[in-house]
Amino acid sequence: MDERKLYEVLGRDLEVPDMVNKRLEQTYGLVEQKKRPAKRRGFRPVRTVLIAAALAALLCGTAGAAYQIFRQKVAVEKPALVQGILSGSQHSWERTEIYNEYGMLENYWPNRDTVETDPEQAQSLLGDYLPESGYQWQIGDYIFTVEGYVLDEHTGTARFYYSVEHPGGFGEEAVGCETGVLSYKSHIHVLFTTKSDVHWKWLSGKTRFVDMKRSTPEKLYIMEGAASAEQGWNAEDGLNVNFTISGETDRDDDILSVDLELPGVKSLPVVEIANPETGELAAAISPIAVRADVRHLRHEASNGYMAWDSIQYLALEYTDGSRYIIEDGTGMDNADYWMRDMEGYTVAVFNRLVDPAQVTAVIVDNQRYEVG
Repeated sequence: MDERKLYEVLGRDLEVPDMVNKRLEQTYGLVEQKKRPAKRRGFRPVRTVLIAAALAALLCGTAGAAYQIFRQKVAVEKPALVQGILSGSQHSWERTEIYNEYGMLENYWPNRDTVETDPEQAQSLLGDYLPESGYQWQIGDYIFTVEGYVLDEHTGTARFYYSVEHPGGFGEEAVGCETGVLSYKSHIHVLFTTKSDVHWKWLSGKTRFVDMKRSTPEKLYIMEGAASAEQGWNAEDGLNVNFTISGETDRDDDILSVDLELPGVKSLPVVEIANPETGELAAAISPIAVRADVRHLRHEASNGYMAWDSIQYLALEYTDGSRYIIEDGTGMDNADYWMRDMEGYTVAVFNRLVDPAQVTAVIVDNQRYEVG
């Protein structure tokens, strides 16, 4: 059962369907109370609370779980939202290689530069494409709040900004202090998927950054840049969200896992560049991402299978002649997420805000594609 069905059932009259009565008996060992009016405590009939608990147990699906789920709209501070959603508080770092005692590479961080976000420019480029409010769920003793998100159906990308709050916090190793990256030891797992009728629905990234300026030990604000491998989904179709708190080890059951929903929004616009020789799409640029043709990197390997060479250089050139270098082949990585989609285009989610109107060219290896 998903969240929409849960609300449909809870929205009915207090007369309880036989299906729910049976579930109540199985879950709580209650003897059916026929035709007896519910007694009220506060503003909520006891019977309604029992129904909600049983339905939440149906929704959760985790062995032994019985927690209630409540959703509400919440007001958000737009300046803090755009700063968070655009990586305004992320760390920069230099290339770092960490080897273990056996001489094997254990951790690698490429060079990374970030820039401050101009709040007025961010509001101008993103303001009309944010949801009307934030959305918050109380799930057991966790509070999950999606403060905002922007979707770009043209490049197949998204940016999400959300928080997770829990009494007692998430442990000392939940966040990498030097990088601001959320660790798997936080046990927080959030997966966004499109509701559109496409095969590959996932819209999630690899690295999740913690907003160190706003976060506290008991409440983490998290930013995620994401992309989808498949084109054809629509931003206005809305999103499904799986929120999971995993067990201490891989062998342990999840502490909780629920499926939730978010409304659709208008897609961010893009500037498209055509290949002058073929007329096909060479690149598309939005304020949060670039999608560029790299099919020239595909070749047939010696075993007869198709293989791909690695992209060595990707940059945007601005009207003032400066460049935003995303990849330079020497250990620079200024993207929050990278992938190659199913049509043979590389997709890079920016680690900063980009005004497409200020971009004059996209450079991919030795290919230069001029805007206009």
